[in-house]
Amino acid sequence: HFIVENENVIDKNFGDLNIRFMTKAVVSRIMHEDSVKMPEPETILYKGDIIKAVGTKEALERVKLLIGSETKTEIPLDTNFDVRSILVTNKEVVKKTLGQLHLESYHATITRIRRSGINISPSPSSKLQFGDKLILISRKDNIQQVIRIFGDDDKQLSNTDFLPIAAGIVLGILVGKLSLNFGSFSFSLGLTGGILLLALILGRTGKTGPIMWTMTGSANQILRQFGLLFFLASVGSSAGSSLVNTFQNYGIELFIYGIVITLIPMIITTIVARYFLKMNLLILLGTLAGSMTSTPGLATIDNMVDTNAPAVAYATVYPIAMVLLIITVQILSLLS
Repeated sequence: HFIVENENVIDKNFGDLNIRFMTKAVVSRIMHEDSVKMPEPETILYKGDIIKAVGTKEALERVKLLIGSETKTEIPLDTNFDVRSILVTNKEVVKKTLGQLHLESYHATITRIRRSGINISPSPSSKLQFGDKLILISRKDNIQQVIRIFGDDDKQLSNTDFLPIAAGIVLGILVGKLSLNFGSFSFSLGLTGGILLLALILGRTGKTGPIMWTMTGSANQILRQFGLLFFLASVGSSAGSSLVNTFQNYGIELFIYGIVITLIPMIITTIVARYFLKMNLLILLGTLAGSMTSTPGLATIDNMVDTNAPAVAYATVYPIAMVLLIITVQILSLLS
């Protein structure tokens, strides 16, 4: 909660201040004297008004600079308003921005978006995805209309459409088989790289006509666990069959080289990213796993945390690491 003290915002229209754009925070309620209301474009801020803002720590710091100091005074929720947690299950609003829905005409606002375990501060340009959980504040007489806009049907989340999954895998295999030839040098993404690259593109696209390329969190988690099980079973079987022969031929020396080559880049990256770039620890762990193309590493991290941040970082870094790995192997084979 913040007190309106900045002379530059006093007696100004809320809509003219563009608080959400300037601070990336959402103002959910304003209290003028003893009157509590939701902010509207024509709402005027008076000196001493108290506003409730929702957002990240950095966003709230910007609100403090723009509006005024923090206060412990709580703003009660107007009895004419209600707070609900609703789900985005209406495919018609997927990929639309909050600004396009004109929720202000219903005296409603979205104060929080939760997507795959990550809290997102909403803005007019925020695009909705299927399965998003929204925190909604709305007038009681309009709340059912607003809920119908978003769907809020939890049964839709348990229905998994396998057509987009199958189509994505097939298209990914085809992309992975594409080969670029430069004289004696050839380059292809391979099976894993092709599917992952296309999954990133389709996930970013979100929706093509009636086809939804994104999945709900529960379906995503089930497929991820199955994929990891099959991957680890395949890698373990192939590596285990040659483990004894490798040890007999090269001895402990090869394993020591492997440990050194693996640990030194990880230690240097961790020091630079953590202490110089101030990177979040979970994002850093996902980045390290992705840079090593280590799916088992990601599985270990996923089992230890409740957020999806490591997986997002992993998926961002993995394609780059995979492409560089393929190129490096091709170059080394030409030089040898």
